[in-house]
Amino acid sequence: MNIKDDLLSFHRDGFLLIKNVFSATEVAQLRARAEAFGDRARELGQIFEPRAGEVVPAADLTAPFGGEILFDARIQEIVHTLLGRKADEDVVYFGDSGMMLGGHGRGFHKDNACRDDASHTDWLTPYTLIRLGIYLEDHKAHSGGVKVRRGSHLVADVSTGEIVDVPTEAGDVVVWSLRTTHSGHALRLKGLPFLHIQPRFEQRLPRSLAVDEPCRRVALFMTFGLDDHHLKTYVDKHADLESYPDNYLYKIWLHSDPDPKLAELAKSRGCRIIHPVPDYGKLFASTEQVAGGFIATGPGTPDRYPAKGAEVLIQGMGKIVRRVFPSAAH
Repeated sequence: MNIKDDLLSFHRDGFLLIKNVFSATEVAQLRARAEAFGDRARELGQIFEPRAGEVVPAADLTAPFGGEILFDARIQEIVHTLLGRKADEDVVYFGDSGMMLGGHGRGFHKDNACRDDASHTDWLTPYTLIRLGIYLEDHKAHSGGVKVRRGSHLVADVSTGEIVDVPTEAGDVVVWSLRTTHSGHALRLKGLPFLHIQPRFEQRLPRSLAVDEPCRRVALFMTFGLDDHHLKTYVDKHADLESYPDNYLYKIWLHSDPDPKLAELAKSRGCRIIHPVPDYGKLFASTEQVAGGFIATGPGTPDRYPAKGAEVLIQGMGKIVRRVFPSAAH
């Protein structure tokens, strides 16, 4: 695995696909453990409220895997290289990871703290938080993978950049900047594998026109960064329950493993763990049944992106269609 040669394309495009990081045997083991953990979390109601059929346990990846994935030497080599750190220089893990099983929700968005204001500090210096995705099935020929906009990490909108359905296969790792515009559950069209379309159009597309997913979609996600103002801005946003009540990341922190032995393992791989809130790990390994069958989360402040270019035409046509055919709005 030599990703130093890909640094330029990562900084230019805002994402990078790294092939064959995990073996077929490892993928099968990860899938089995993830599905078992996810199904158990669903039985206990320790999942976030499903929005589109997905199962998302309210815990980070230390709960099902300990430090096995987060601090795997291959993962840390990727993280250190893309963040410009030597093996003996610290990167930071701060409890932001998880898994998603199944689901079909999609829509372009960014994940950084301030997504729509180019004058915010998130956009004034090179961004240093990255997310890694491990998809445990094939999305090169099948639907269900991640869709990104090339170069979108450089602009504070979600309409800029060539649309790319990342051709991940089981065992690959895809990395993107938290500023990169992306969407999950991309559809691959039958007979048109080269056509990568807007998530909003995918939502309205008859499923008979799309290639099915090969099996139940299982995806693992993890976020790392440097100890700088970008990390502080991101952590502060999710630690502030007055401004962002019921946010998902705070609740993940409550269910994450606070074991000091994880910090020792992480340190041996050049990674430092921080616990952003005093209650970190308070509910780790809880077997209490959650009333209602899920853990509620609330939305943050809505992003507001001014329409420009083709987006103006698309939104205008949408308004006309909704007026002429009111049922189309539902």
